[in-house]
Amino acid sequence: MAEKNKNNNLFLWEQVETTDPEFTTKVNQRGGFTAIGAQYQIKNATGVFGAFGNGFGVKDEKYTPILNDTLIVYTATFYYKYEDETGDVVGEFPISSSIRVMMGSKIDDDCIKKVQTDAITKGLSRLGFNADVFMGRFDDNKYVNSVGGTGIDADWEKEMLRTDSMPDKKIKDKDEWI
Repeated sequence: MAEKNKNNNLFLWEQVETTDPEFTTKVNQRGGFTAIGAQYQIKNATGVFGAFGNGFGVKDEKYTPILNDTLIVYTATFYYKYEDETGDVVGEFPISSSIRVMMGSKIDDDCIKKVQTDAITKGLSRLGFNADVFMGRFDDNKYVNSVGGTGIDADWEKEMLRTDSMPDKKIKDKDEWI
């Protein structure tokens, strides 16, 4: 954990910045990144703020279709409250996200849920939740090991590469890959 900030500005951030590697997934698309389980983030936020809709949540939600209804833009206000060493802290800020309505030639009937979840998890990241992932620390196996993970498992990585990056390749045994 980082050294305690004398003016307390990092109180919340330092409390929520470390991610349990068990709730992350390496994604080998769009250049590669580490994804964090949204339900894990919501659980952690519930532990800090209280139940969704009470201690934290969204209000003033708006879904706006654009580009001939091919894209949905979500906007809302993220709110939260908690108690730190100085007393009650209450805050709110705007969040947003967008998502395509179509997946290939099919309508994505989960697009509303996905765009809302994306905006909420981005909102949580602004407060420091899972900052270690967003700051690139999960690119370093030594760091992942230090927070309780085992780094990238070679067999798991082979499987991800085979299934995500090369879906048209037929490989009988994942050990034949790489």
